[in-house]
Amino acid sequence: MNKLEISQYFPDEHCKLSLYASDPEDNNCEHSHSFQELVIVDEGHGLHVINGKPIFIQQGDVFFICENDVHFYDELGTLKLINILINPQLEFVFLTGIEGLLTRMTGSRAANYGWLTPETKAQCKRLISEIFRKELSSSDNQALKESLFFTLVTHITYAQSQAEYSNTRYKLHKLLSHLQENCFNEIDWQHLANQFHLTQRTTSRHIKEVTGLTPENYLKRLRLVSARVKLKETDMTITEVAFLCGFANSNHFTTSYKKVFGVTPSAERKRAM
Repeated sequence: MNKLEISQYFPDEHCKLSLYASDPEDNNCEHSHSFQELVIVDEGHGLHVINGKPIFIQQGDVFFICENDVHFYDELGTLKLINILINPQLEFVFLTGIEGLLTRMTGSRAANYGWLTPETKAQCKRLISEIFRKELSSSDNQALKESLFFTLVTHITYAQSQAEYSNTRYKLHKLLSHLQENCFNEIDWQHLANQFHLTQRTTSRHIKEVTGLTPENYLKRLRLVSARVKLKETDMTITEVAFLCGFANSNHFTTSYKKVFGVTPSAERKRAM
């Protein structure tokens, strides 16, 4: 597995923060890294597979990646990400306790992902431009740089506390998070829509708009991506993987798997050996 190192992505080993923007995101190989990441989805949508679990991400989502996380992006669309890299080998000079704010947004659970309105995302992008302005690269400006980073993080956390359930986009964001956490279960779409105070028609239309898939096909995609990770990383039989990931039988699983990924589950496993 590829491990991304601090020396590859930071100007030097004495930098606490660095910036990496992808347009489009092309890192679809599973990897870990020796640094942390605060990630903002600037544009597009796709699947973020972290520690073997697929999580749908879309414009405005925010999440935090720890240095021991293993992840990659399995794209459903064209992702444009803003990655603020944090060197855990160095301490902030003036900030204390900010780690607790960041880990609330841990990327390993969909329910912890933040979401920014377009207006808040624009504010955050302006702050990021200020943080990484060339004039602030000097150690003499460390206090200002850390202050701007703290402002960015508090902007993001405050946006979550102010999100109103009357905001349809926010309700749909939470619905998708719930669906990802429960993708192996049978879904009653009417009950799910009611749970988030939406109509079933609105729910279906939104899922199709942001993923390009019907709700049923999107759910199947989540299950298949989870199954692919298990085929590669566990010794479970194909039948066991099929049942665990919500398929009624292995034949249906094999047919669906080949249709999406172009190979059978058994061929996928052989290729991973």
